[in-house]
Amino acid sequence: MWILLAVIGSVMGVKGAFWMSGALLRYRRRLGVWQLAAASARLEVEEVSSPSARRLRLAAREGPVAVRIEEARGLDAGIQVVVAVSGMPGFSEVRIHHEPWEPPPGAQEIEVGDEPFDNMFYLEGPARLVCALLDAEARGLLASVTAECRLEIVDGELKAEMFEGHLPSVLPRLVTLGRRFARPKELILRLATNARRDPAAGVRLQSLRLLVLESPGNPRTAKALHRACSDASPKVRLWAARELGAEGRDVLLQLAGSEEDDDSSAQAISALGPELPFETARAILLQALRGRHVQTARACLEALGRNGTATAVEDLAKVMAREKDELAVAAAQALGTTGNPAAEPPLIQALRHETAEVRVAAANGLGRLGSVAAVLPLEEAAESFSHGPDLVRATRQAIAEIQSRLPGASPGQLSLAGGESGQLSLATESGELSLAPADPAGELSLPPEEPES
Repeated sequence: MWILLAVIGSVMGVKGAFWMSGALLRYRRRLGVWQLAAASARLEVEEVSSPSARRLRLAAREGPVAVRIEEARGLDAGIQVVVAVSGMPGFSEVRIHHEPWEPPPGAQEIEVGDEPFDNMFYLEGPARLVCALLDAEARGLLASVTAECRLEIVDGELKAEMFEGHLPSVLPRLVTLGRRFARPKELILRLATNARRDPAAGVRLQSLRLLVLESPGNPRTAKALHRACSDASPKVRLWAARELGAEGRDVLLQLAGSEEDDDSSAQAISALGPELPFETARAILLQALRGRHVQTARACLEALGRNGTATAVEDLAKVMAREKDELAVAAAQALGTTGNPAAEPPLIQALRHETAEVRVAAANGLGRLGSVAAVLPLEEAAESFSHGPDLVRATRQAIAEIQSRLPGASPGQLSLAGGESGQLSLATESGELSLAPADPAGELSLPPEEPES
């Protein structure tokens, strides 16, 4: 080396010799840092660039994981670390970019179900592969290095740019990621493991979905679904129970009556359908109204509407009268699905409800089950609230539907007579059939409301 410096000194002068001496010292210092970092990551150095090379470079390997460290272009005191993995699955089909990232046209983002991680990275690739590889440890490694480097996985390689001082801390984690991606482990087994053990409920749920989609007949999938029925997350339990069908009924019943998660309880009630006992639905409705669990209450109202008994009609009418806004609307809609003539009086009364959406729902319900007695109240509601086009349309449609149910009616014969209010007439080719308004003395009316205690 001293001979080299003497030659340089004779050619470039003393200043040139000092410059070259400094460059060699920097080369040795940087190379020493890189070699120590490689050793701490259990890498075996295979190649080092010469001092005269334009860019310093070090290549190392540990099993299927190959690492290349080199000076980064355009980044002072910066380096680029490139990690490649031979064999599958490796990085060959996965693409990861740190957000914010502008994806190319046609790109389809994959989310693993871990919201903070999904917000941090843009993921592409086969969903089964991405979600199987990015378990809790892999996600933690990726997230942990983002404060110290700019990272992406593209073209089958993991690339990270950083300042040299971060290399000893970051390199071991990057190599660990490479080892995890190279580990020869069945993807279905990885998904099943994630479905059982991942700390993020969204990841457990996504893993279950992919298991059912990718391997529906696999005993491992069935085992994962049964285990998920005791998951800490109600959303995971709900999804697993629905997939299990009759085997998941007890779990759905437990979720229906649980106040743990409003949305999950509502979905469990809907999933049970007619298998939800009527008295259970009534009890859950009362509990939901007290706790103001709106989605659960709405699902119970729909269940009562499907039941259609006189008791169900009475319960729905009470809720419609006492509630406001969306629950009153839901009760009115449910009354219209009962098919029970006893629902007509409360629906007629609801045409005067203070909430416009309730009035529209009542008109729609009367169109499904109303009799001639509902026509005059429908007309009056349309006139009283003529500024509401939705109600006007609903009342006209309801009257047309009621007329269509009259004996002898057929398309093209229906008309509303203009003389007497509420009079219906059916024109026929052979003659004229008319139905006079219902006798006011025989009209149905709601019983007086009980005073509140």
